[in-house]
Amino acid sequence: MTIFLRSFRVRLRGVAGFGLLAMAVLLAGCATPIASDLTVFHEWPAQAPRTYRFAATETQLDSLEHATYRQQMRAELARIGFTEAAQAPRFELRFETAVRPRHERRLEYTQPYYVQPWFWWGTWGHHGGVSIAAPFPGYGGYAVERDIAWYEYRLSANFRDLAAGGRKVYEATAVTSGGAPSIAGAMPYLARSLFADFPGLSGVTRRVEVPREAVGSPADGAGAAR
Repeated sequence: MTIFLRSFRVRLRGVAGFGLLAMAVLLAGCATPIASDLTVFHEWPAQAPRTYRFAATETQLDSLEHATYRQQMRAELARIGFTEAAQAPRFELRFETAVRPRHERRLEYTQPYYVQPWFWWGTWGHHGGVSIAAPFPGYGGYAVERDIAWYEYRLSANFRDLAAGGRKVYEATAVTSGGAPSIAGAMPYLARSLFADFPGLSGVTRRVEVPREAVGSPADGAGAAR
């Protein structure tokens, strides 16, 4: 048995208003920030000058992709007061990226809703609207098994103190997810997250949220998974 939980009638001009409201809700959803999980371990020398150089493998140096990411990292480091120095830098920075496919099967309970349009003519002209109905809880629902696939994006970086014999003094990993096989769209957000409140608390994992408008629109589905 189906019980109507709510039934309402609206004039046709009201339907347009409802559509605008739905669009506003969708646009608000698009403004959701990109969230990353950031894990940091460090023994940062507080009074050290923030000068650095990049270190990279031959493969990374030959990669245009990695060169693009170095530019993004360079910009984020400048935001927190670091200067890249060709001569006698205090620190050496290495970073790596990784993309890992993820998959799971999920059982979801679906509750069907029914939308019935109606129209009629009367003394005052034509009228129209919709009736929305839902089944009584426990009746009419069904289980659906879904395949959920997404990608996990990782950006890892570490600083070595060249004044202390190359001792590692900072390592961090930022992780987020999305629906594209490339990390390119997520990389600006991961770079911003990686240095949030630098050097930050050591030995903890915390959630960092970066507004989409802060670094531009994700081109490859960052934050769109699951």
